[in-house]
Amino acid sequence: MNKTMIFSSLKQKINIKYFMAVYLAALLTFGSFAFAGPMSLLKGVAIVFLYATFDLVWTYLRDKVWYFPLSSFISGFVLSIVSKPDLPIFLIVLLPFLAVFSKQLLHFGKMRHVFNPAAFAMAVTSFFVPVISWWATGWDIVPLVIFSLIGIFILWKQERWHVAIPFLALYSILLFIFLLTSGVSFSNIPGILTAQLVNGTLLFFSTVMLIEPMTSAFPTQRERIFYGLSVAVFSVGVAAFLRLTNFHNQYPLILGLLIGNLTASLLFLPKRKKDIMQANS
Repeated sequence: MNKTMIFSSLKQKINIKYFMAVYLAALLTFGSFAFAGPMSLLKGVAIVFLYATFDLVWTYLRDKVWYFPLSSFISGFVLSIVSKPDLPIFLIVLLPFLAVFSKQLLHFGKMRHVFNPAAFAMAVTSFFVPVISWWATGWDIVPLVIFSLIGIFILWKQERWHVAIPFLALYSILLFIFLLTSGVSFSNIPGILTAQLVNGTLLFFSTVMLIEPMTSAFPTQRERIFYGLSVAVFSVGVAAFLRLTNFHNQYPLILGLLIGNLTASLLFLPKRKKDIMQANS
């Protein structure tokens, strides 16, 4: 058996959803004890539990079916990792409810989910109270290397290189232009770029949130490339609009993702309907 066959067999055997759930659970646990304390772990678990509960109940009331909410666990973990670790009780309840609201109601047709649920919940809530912190992604060099390897595996398994790489490339270029035009000294830009590009936040975003299956699953590779590029444009565009000179809170990534979700869906859904109509005529 050659190396290609071995990697192909490994790729088929590993269930990416279970892998993602375990990975995110470990990340939440690691982050809790490394940065925020055990109470943040309990609050994170509460968010995951409530997300799955809301999703199960909503689905049952609509379809009268029960299922194992593995995808809900994954989204719940994302929500708990990106939102602040010291959330009050009402936000621990509100955030997963808003995320499930987005998942269940905000879609085009039956299967085209528009917004990343976790990003939607945090963006809406942030208009009233700050909730985004990316607290569990502040890794040192050794954890960053480990999680980078995991991120590479996720992209390989999900076959989303053509989403993440164009996003990262264009994001880097536009961030450089943004810093240069914001009055940052040219000699300081390399250090700022390195700090903003080589960190756990951008790694987590590009290997987990950006390539979330339901909202990045456009039919053609060209459409998925456009989606990745559009998120880069909108992320830096939001930062430019707000005149931010640092990206430490990473709000632009969340808003850029949501605008990219909506833009790509609006552009490609009418095309898909037209193709179907022509095929059936």
